[in-house]
Amino acid sequence: MIHAAVGVQGHRAPVAHMAVDCSGGLLATASADKSAKVWDVEGGFCTHSFTGHSGVVLQVLFHPKQLMLVTSGDDSDVRVWDLVSKSCVAVLKGHFSAITSLSLAPDGWSLISAGRDKVVHVWDLRKNTKLVTIPVYEALEGAVVIPTGHHFPGTALDSPQTQSPASRKPVFFATAGENGTVKIWSSATAQCVYEQKGPASTAGGNYIHLALMPANAGLMVASADCNLLFLQPKSDGLSMELTKQLIGNNDEVTDLRFLGPPAAPTHIAVSLNSEVIRVFSLTDMSCTASLAGHTDTVLSLDVAAHVIPTTASAKHTDRRDLVGDPSAGGLQAIVASGSKDNQVRLWHCGTGQCLGIGDGHVAAVSAVAFTRRSNKLMISAGADKLLKVWDVAAALAANPTGQSSKAVPSLKAAAATSAHDKDINAVAVAPNDSLLCTTSQDRTAKVWRLPDLVLVTTLRGHKRGVWAAQFSPVDQAVATASGDKTLRLWALADGTCLKTFEGHTASVLRLNFLSAGTQLLSSGADGLVKLWNVRSTECLNTFDGHEDKVWAMAVGGSQESLVATGGGDARVQIWEDCTLQDKAEEAEEQEVTLLKQQRLSNALQDKDYTAAAQLAFELKQPGRLLAVVNKACEAGPAKAHHILINLVGNLSSEELKLCLEYIRDWNTNSRHCSVAQAMLQAILVKHQPQTLLKIPGMQDLVEALASYTQRHFARMDRLVRSSFLLDYTLASMNVLTPEGGPEVLAADDLDQPEAVGSDLDESTGTEVDTDAFMQPAADIQADEHAQAVLTDQQQPGPLESAPMEQQISGLQEGAVETEGDHEAVVQQTKKQTLAKRRKSAPLAALSSRPAVHAGSQTAVKAKRKKVI
Repeated sequence: MIHAAVGVQGHRAPVAHMAVDCSGGLLATASADKSAKVWDVEGGFCTHSFTGHSGVVLQVLFHPKQLMLVTSGDDSDVRVWDLVSKSCVAVLKGHFSAITSLSLAPDGWSLISAGRDKVVHVWDLRKNTKLVTIPVYEALEGAVVIPTGHHFPGTALDSPQTQSPASRKPVFFATAGENGTVKIWSSATAQCVYEQKGPASTAGGNYIHLALMPANAGLMVASADCNLLFLQPKSDGLSMELTKQLIGNNDEVTDLRFLGPPAAPTHIAVSLNSEVIRVFSLTDMSCTASLAGHTDTVLSLDVAAHVIPTTASAKHTDRRDLVGDPSAGGLQAIVASGSKDNQVRLWHCGTGQCLGIGDGHVAAVSAVAFTRRSNKLMISAGADKLLKVWDVAAALAANPTGQSSKAVPSLKAAAATSAHDKDINAVAVAPNDSLLCTTSQDRTAKVWRLPDLVLVTTLRGHKRGVWAAQFSPVDQAVATASGDKTLRLWALADGTCLKTFEGHTASVLRLNFLSAGTQLLSSGADGLVKLWNVRSTECLNTFDGHEDKVWAMAVGGSQESLVATGGGDARVQIWEDCTLQDKAEEAEEQEVTLLKQQRLSNALQDKDYTAAAQLAFELKQPGRLLAVVNKACEAGPAKAHHILINLVGNLSSEELKLCLEYIRDWNTNSRHCSVAQAMLQAILVKHQPQTLLKIPGMQDLVEALASYTQRHFARMDRLVRSSFLLDYTLASMNVLTPEGGPEVLAADDLDQPEAVGSDLDESTGTEVDTDAFMQPAADIQADEHAQAVLTDQQQPGPLESAPMEQQISGLQEGAVETEGDHEAVVQQTKKQTLAKRRKSAPLAALSSRPAVHAGSQTAVKAKRKKVI
């Protein structure tokens, strides 16, 4: 992106044109503010600003070899600017209207200027003089110099048309303008050496831009209706062909049909709320043909079921609308169209020629259909409430190859009748060509006998207008779609409604049978495509691919595997039935899963917990992963930590999120919290907090982990503190062994017999009851410890109300402190207990040692009996 530097303003009006120099470092812009500017692409600042034109600057062009810039505008002047001196070195005058195109020859000294004054000037930039003026007799919007040595038609130097009486080297250039043709000219003879007519479908026949393709691969032309046409010279160098057409102004899709072999369609015909029918290739969705002839919007299309084989002698005499052959295997598609111009037309898609015109409707033709078994009859209906049968066999036989003809034959109506009370929306023909069904806004559908149009039955039951109908391919039934948001299946024998399908939230506009009549496919004004089971009337699937009403739907391909839909969002969607592929992929995935499960079992059998943990995680089985880590923890905390580090070391962002979700779930259970904390520690060791914060939903995960982790820390702390009280209680009960072991206690008991619960006061010589003295002290210490535990529980947790990064850091520190699992905590508690015992052992021994009575063995026995 180019940014204006500080103190330098950009253009004050819209930019009309841009050009980049050959080095790619400079960009020139032409603006409606009567100025041209040069920008440094890398630095993003303006290097030159040229003013001098008295009108809008339309074109800018860099010199390929010199630091020069050429500009032109609607003031009819061409100006040459020197980028070194930042000044205008020449003003070339000769045009009398806006100059719309500039082009330089490869040598950089021959300049071509073209404008709307219907002339082209060739200039010599060395002398800034005019070499030749060529009248082109049309207002030009584009002109480009054609380099010599390429196979463009008419550019061979030995051609008689290019030979010049003068000695100067000719300059060949192509022009495009208001006539909708591309012409190649020679400056030596001032004559047109080649002319390429554009498609008749181009709006108004007007071209607005012309450019030379890279590597001189051809010409690209832009038309007034926003289409891009690609012209490429043929290998013989005698002509050019239209190889591709990109449609840039698609409108609402009113109807569409597949073209080509029924088993493998290659193209699709689409009516885009315009008078032109577009034919697109299914390979790259480029427009390969345009069928032009209607004078108003095309509303309906249908393709003949039987196509005409192309003879070897058939040749196209007029290729104005032919871009490529939409047919495959030597077959040509016949398309019928109905339009708001009250006409019905037959088209040969191979040549783009109209084979016949049917006049007789007095309002828009909203529905057309061919008979299924043959293409002899065509049925049409419209807003005039008329139903007509046309004989098209004669028109097809008169011009089977679609050759150009001066006069288009008229179609003859074989039968006609007033079918409904309101506009007719659709026409459907039975598979055996014996019946046809019409639907109307009068809320009814009628079944008629072909070809004499005798009414068979009337289907009543819909509450709003009926938009579409389709005959079942296997049963004596017809399905209809209505504006009352339902589909109905009717019996042809008595016209009764057999089934009703409900599920759309707006009018149902199109429907088709699939899977040999066992399924229905419908599209509606809610932008949805729904698949139904005919037997159960259940909606099997819903496809959402449009943002507006789905007006058109077509089915094709082998086993009806392709579906095309189009709607008011100007979008054509191609759907492919991938049921078989999905089943194959599902079977393959099941096979891979079974193999991984077997490998997991083998790894557990071999106690290869590293591979087992990886396989359990790949299988997305958190339960088995938890079991594997638990078994690894039984082998030792170090081994478990090594396994978890290898597991989480190379996880992607999505896999990390899944792993953290497992940890969150495990952490809610005290039985699995040690495993969760061990895996959390491994993640925090291997991944930075900045990386973890980028995971979607990380905030919720951290909050859940912090809440339960705090509870587990508090529980562990209470356990440790309670163990201190237990140690003191046991020491007070004289159960713990003092320092020196059981031998010291035994020796003391034998050498110094004491009375039960008493000591000798040396100062007075009296006995003191030590049990009565020591018991209150023990109770006091127990009460103080309980009060300390209660006070610690009331203190706020270490992870409460902390920012996310501090919470993750806190989790990391806490996880490091509890590196092992619950077993490690117990080991630490034992160590602390042993140290406490060693400190309290002398006091406990002293407090529980009885008074001495010389020669009294009975006192020792009595004391031991009491302790036991």
